[in-house]
Amino acid sequence: MNRSIEQALLSLLPTHNSVLPQPLTDLASSLLAQSRHRASTLKAEEEIARPYACAHIACDRLKITLNLPPIEPRPPIQPRIYKRLYSHLDKILPTAASASTPGRTPSSKLRNNDPNLLGTSPLSHKTRPTPSKEKSLADFRGTPSGTPSKRGRQSASSRQGPILPRWIRPTLRFLCSELGPTDIGPVVASGIESIILTPGGQKLTQDEWVLANPVSVLGALYLYVWRGVTWPGEDMDKTMYAKFRKEVAETLSRAREQVQVDGPEEEAWEGWHEVNAKSLDNATLRINRHGWLEMDWARGVQDLVQRERDRAEEEGDVQEVQEEVKIRRADTMFQDRYDYLTEKKRKAYSQWKEGIVKRIKALEKDE
Repeated sequence: MNRSIEQALLSLLPTHNSVLPQPLTDLASSLLAQSRHRASTLKAEEEIARPYACAHIACDRLKITLNLPPIEPRPPIQPRIYKRLYSHLDKILPTAASASTPGRTPSSKLRNNDPNLLGTSPLSHKTRPTPSKEKSLADFRGTPSGTPSKRGRQSASSRQGPILPRWIRPTLRFLCSELGPTDIGPVVASGIESIILTPGGQKLTQDEWVLANPVSVLGALYLYVWRGVTWPGEDMDKTMYAKFRKEVAETLSRAREQVQVDGPEEEAWEGWHEVNAKSLDNATLRINRHGWLEMDWARGVQDLVQRERDRAEEEGDVQEVQEEVKIRRADTMFQDRYDYLTEKKRKAYSQWKEGIVKRIKALEKDE
């Protein structure tokens, strides 16, 4: 958990005597990651209160579902400025459908059904119709005669929310569930929105390559975030990375057959294309060349890494790591690059092995 989020939640719920509910911390962290994309240009005094406001919004949205104690806000900035910041973030951040449902929901079920895993409700396509290709192009390239006014078109667009291909979020959920870790979903989703959508989230980018290769962009961003969270600040083994990249490409290919997207086939999978390791490499090069990894959404990777470090510190693992570092001098053979039994590398190997086993079982079923 991000330390600033944890402190904010504890401050907002001073009478909460037990451990903070996991759904609450997950939602607060997800809202913080999404706010960095949707509201990337806050004033300096507002930026200070960003984590606090996101935690406050999470508490308000889950207070009934989780039966939270009274919320007692003590913002770190002037109340007048904080009230404006809270209203702004609450308006632009997606609302969890589960947060408005009365009654208590088990934590595990709430996490599994948490629509903020990827930034929007999985039922959004049922309540907010996705515009057709012709209408989207008409909205973005000009208004034909006889169509609604610009003001009316903007109002309809704001009600519909970000215009992304229908298959993107279900496919990203499929990637996270098949290859893990699931907590990188919101960060990858923020990256997708930052690249495919223009600032404000109501128009598609004019980059023809991006519009022609959205699956490659999704796979490349997933690889980037996965590597940043799994191997922070370390040189990753090239062979292992190549194997995982191939597995990502194969999982994306399987998603076309295994992921269910509501709507007519042609509309549901509009823009889809097959990918391989080479196309993922090309997307990675283009993403680096255009500086998209320097955008604000990429800070979410650091937030995830910091959350893992804070968790490890709470579990007392930091002291053991420090003791190992003492014997890893430059003039010894005990170097990180040659130690294949560290916890991180074991975890990466375990994830890779689990994916291979799933693929073998799938192939056996096909036979």
